[in-house]
Amino acid sequence: MTAADHATYSDPVRLPIGTSDGVVFDVVAWGPARADVDFSVACMFEHEVGGAPIAGGLLGLDQALGGHLTRMRAHGAFRAQPMETMLIASPPPGMPPRAVLVIGLGDPATLDADRLRQATRVAMREAIRHGARSMAFAPSVLDAGHTDNAALDMPAVMLDGMLSALRAELALVAADLSPPPALRHCTFDVGAARVAGAAQAFAAAFERR
Repeated sequence: MTAADHATYSDPVRLPIGTSDGVVFDVVAWGPARADVDFSVACMFEHEVGGAPIAGGLLGLDQALGGHLTRMRAHGAFRAQPMETMLIASPPPGMPPRAVLVIGLGDPATLDADRLRQATRVAMREAIRHGARSMAFAPSVLDAGHTDNAALDMPAVMLDGMLSALRAELALVAADLSPPPALRHCTFDVGAARVAGAAQAFAAAFERR
């Protein structure tokens, strides 16, 4: 295990983004299976780019679930079609997250900003419906071999999705149509090698919103 791995799993690097509508946003160097939150969210394509195996945090999640994630996709029980969801309400003992949601992203060849934004909106809404006080979100696109993401402006898109969904929920509260959400903390999962750069990009996007 490298020093970066040790920091990721035992004392993860956490860097701030900002606070909006009572929710603190930050980035943390961990994967969805290691996120110490009430509601950990990962995304998954229908298949990986070029047929390569999954890697990184998504691989860690599949391993922590005993291979059930990739098995269910292979058997068609969870196809990972756009915005299809699978809730793991009782993760195995030893996994820090109290619940895990997997959101489908469809065909990696057709990924665009709108689909990624939709995924973050789904993540925020489902975390609030779950009654979570803390959530983490992993887009997992790199774990599937989707590396050409510069045009997506992922930090800005993901923040926009999260914040717009949060404000929609708060509008329901203001109209006396829903109770106030319990959510107080939203984290974006980032690999240890990218955490500093990701934090800067998210913070810049947060200031521009």
